[in-house]
Order: sequence, then structure tokens, then C-alpha cells
Amino acid sequence: MAKKKITGQSKLATTSSPDNSSENLQLVSRRSQLKPTSFRLTPEDKERLKSIVAAVNEFSPHKKISETIIIKALLFQGQKIKPEQLIKAIREVIL
Repeated sequence: MAKKKITGQSKLATTSSPDNSSENLQLVSRRSQLKPTSFRLTPEDKERLKSIVAAVNEFSPHKKISETIIIKALLFQGQKIKPEQLIKAIREVIL
């Protein structure tokens, strides 16, 4: 089998390095990576969460709201609650 001689320049030889490039690249910032968090709920807590989800879905006609969205909303509301009120709620749940 005859070998063909390659003539001309390679495209790889003519590419410019990023340091010499005059082209500005638009860098895309990555969203923070979501890491799943697991926690255990008692049967009573699961029932409370289900009743909250049912009540919210009954009130919201446009979109079905999931348990995850409810938990995120409760965490958001928890930031606004005074620590004394949160301690009182913790005591009621534990006892």
C-alpha cells in the first residue's frame, strides 16, 4: 500500500494559544451545586407536612406545590421568626 505524503500546514500548528487570543470569552458562572439533604420525620411530622401541602395546594389553583417547596418556604419563614419563638416551638415539638 502506497503512503501518501502530507503537504501543507496542519490546522493544529496554526491555532493561537489563549494568551495571544484577542477574542473575549463570556464566562458562565455556575449555580451552586445542590447537595441532597436527608432527614427523618416521625409519622406525626409527615402528617403535618401532608396537611400543609394539601392546604396550600387547595389555595393555589395554578401550580401543584410539592413537599420540597413547602419545606423551603418554611425555612425561609424560619429566618424571620424570633429565636425565642423558635425555641418555644421546639419545646412543644419535643415534649
